[in-house]
Amino acid sequence: MCAFYLSIFFLINAQASPLPPANLPDLVEKVLPGVMNISSTTVINYRVNGWEDFMQFWGLPQERKQTSLGSGFLIDEDGYVLTNNHVVSQANEVMVTLQDKRQFRAKIIGKDPKMDLALIQIQDQKGKVPPKLFPVQMGNSDAVRIAEPVFAVGNPFGLQHTVTMGIISAKNRTIGLGPFDNYLQTDASINPGNSGGPLFNLKDEVIGINAVIFSRTGQSGGLGFAIPINEAKVILSDLKRYGRVPRPWLGVLSERINPAIEQYYHLSVSKGLLVYNLVQDGPAENAGIKQGDIITALDGTAVEERNDLEKLLSKHRPKETAQLKIKRGKKTLEIRIKLEELPPRVEELPQGII
Repeated sequence: MCAFYLSIFFLINAQASPLPPANLPDLVEKVLPGVMNISSTTVINYRVNGWEDFMQFWGLPQERKQTSLGSGFLIDEDGYVLTNNHVVSQANEVMVTLQDKRQFRAKIIGKDPKMDLALIQIQDQKGKVPPKLFPVQMGNSDAVRIAEPVFAVGNPFGLQHTVTMGIISAKNRTIGLGPFDNYLQTDASINPGNSGGPLFNLKDEVIGINAVIFSRTGQSGGLGFAIPINEAKVILSDLKRYGRVPRPWLGVLSERINPAIEQYYHLSVSKGLLVYNLVQDGPAENAGIKQGDIITALDGTAVEERNDLEKLLSKHRPKETAQLKIKRGKKTLEIRIKLEELPPRVEELPQGII
């Protein structure tokens, strides 16, 4: 009797996991040379002016090196590599290791913290692109279907070129990490060190960039999230040309209107964004936006959340003009606003600035 139930248990679990296709080893063999392990080193400085002699006398460290691991993949024969921004964001030195064990330094070409993407380029000791590079193909993430089999390649826990398989569990996931949340969810095993690595379909095409896991233990719990490759394609040229993605901003601090805010301020609308502060000389202030205004639409599209507004703004380029629809008291106004680029040092801005 026990043997019967044990057989049923194994049968159910075997059927719960996707069966790998017979040609999976051939597919993996083709893409492994295009995937690399990334090691970034950050120097943390403990120096305090006037205390150098004291720290040196007592043998206290004045700086420390911190190393983090991640993954990436070659997108062309010029040595350009896509990875996550959080893998290299604070790095003083970036090293990559290919499948054939060759190691190279990598130069950070561009970073986009909002989408958590970075573009780096590998170089040999002479600063040139090394030979024998095998880029992978980028697919069409819009065409991905739920339950489609996929496999991930990466560097989990420093175990180089690890391959795991699963399916696409969901699309267009919003998990609260930022205005551009639009993840592919997968149950392929993804762990620390997989960040920046590719998620492939069974055509050997990259359809996602592994970025986030949800887990109570810090290890794979069957909930992994990848940035759709189509979103990376959109910003690639900007990363190469500018080293960043030039995005416009308004210079407003706002809050979504909810029933409590509506009642407290006796507002005349129930949906929109209440402007409660403005950046001095920012685009919004220069256009005539005032504290207490309620933003209800941008370019004719209604907005209810801050993320809605930021996504609509991202469709514009700096120096373009956008049209805001606002409610000021009982008046409805249409205000044209000349957009400016979000300052490069966004970390100096208050949290929540759009």
